[in-house]
Parts: sequence; C-alpha cells; structure tokens
Amino acid sequence: MQLYQGDCLEFLRTLKPGSVDAVVTDPPYGKVTHAGARTNQKLSIGVTPITFASMSCEDFVSACAEFVRVARRWVVTFCEWQYAAKVEEAGLPLIRLGVWTKTNPMPQLTGDRPGTGWEAVCILHRTGKKKWNGGGSPAVWNHGTTRYGYFGPSNHPTEKPVQLIRQMVEQFSDPGDTVFDPFMGSGTTGVACVQTGRNFIGCEIDPKYFAIAKRRIDEAQGVGTLFDPAKNPSLFSEETS
Repeated sequence: MQLYQGDCLEFLRTLKPGSVDAVVTDPPYGKVTHAGARTNQKLSIGVTPITFASMSCEDFVSACAEFVRVARRWVVTFCEWQYAAKVEEAGLPLIRLGVWTKTNPMPQLTGDRPGTGWEAVCILHRTGKKKWNGGGSPAVWNHGTTRYGYFGPSNHPTEKPVQLIRQMVEQFSDPGDTVFDPFMGSGTTGVACVQTGRNFIGCEIDPKYFAIAKRRIDEAQGVGTLFDPAKNPSLFSEETS
C-alpha cells in the first residue's frame, strides 16, 4: 500500500502511461452540488457539511483523461451526472454510465421538491480488450450510505461505504492488481483493496483526511507505508524517475 499526501493532479502527471491496472475514485462534485449538500446530523439544517473545494466540469474531464492514460484497464469514477456527457463529448472512451441507487437516501429537508436518491458513475476503458468480473449484470449498485451511522461511523462528508467500493473493486480488477484512487478521502478504496487482495495507491491533499485514511488502512492491513517515489521508480515518467 502506497499513500501520497499532496495534489493528485500534479501526482498524476508524474505517472507513466498504463502504470496502474484500474482507477476507482470519487472526485469532488461541482460548486452547486457542494453548496446544496445538507445534513440533519450535528450541523444546523441549511449548513453544508462539505468544506473542501469543488471541481469544475472542465477539470473533471481533464482528470478523466489522466485516469485513462495511467490505467491499463478500467476507470470507475463517481461524478455529477451533468459531467458525464461532457466526458463523451471530449472524445474520452466512456463505455457505460452507471448508477449507485441509495437504499437510505437523504430526504429533501425543505420538503418542496423530491430528494435525490442516486449518484452517477462514469465507467471508462482505454482501447483494447475489456474484461470485468460482473458477468452480464447491469452497472447499477444498490446500497445504503454511511449517513446516520449505517455501516460504521462516518469518516468523511461524502464517504462511500466499504461494501459498495469493495464490490466495484472486485468487478473491475483482479486479485494482485494495482488500484489507484487519486481522491482517496478517508481511504475507503484502500480498505476495500486490502480486503480483496489488491495493491493500492492513494492520493489525498487534505492532511486531516490523509491521516484518517492512513489509520483506516493501517487497521485493515496491520501496517502502513507512506509513499516513497524512490522505492517505486517504475511508476514514473522518465523525467521524474
């Protein structure tokens, strides 16, 4: 397990093409979505729990291009549903748009419109033979959220349940593969990789969440390794190795 604290977009540019097997990640959403996020836990109604920076559509598309460049196989990324069309318009290899359907969605606290009970999942794959472990099942994942203490304590405002990410990791990679999460957050993808016998590379810019991720992954595997480029020169472009 290799964990890197810093700007993942800078880190991505140092990686060689095809240097990881798969990318499974959950980048920040757009400014409107962040501002509209609400909670009825601890914070007053009307106060957003999301304090980290949002991501524009243009930046998301650019990041997806980097994900495809560094992944030999699948790229699986949660996203604003509005961003998905722009990914395809940019000529990136969008194979399918999936859906996470929440079994315990957050209610619409204002009560003046329907709540949102799902999130979009962009699924990309570079040119070449495709293989996944889901058979003929659809790209639809039904699972509850970590909200209200379901599936353990919440470690991050937009945390995904380990069981959900574990299912994705198992479907889009094989044991022994290297899975990369550029937006590691509280380390859920890393925990899922430990549980399923995958190697993991994670990047997180926020020191608070990096520390949480390291603790959770340490607990899952019994040991943590901070990222050291000198020990992994094969990952990097010639300019940085």
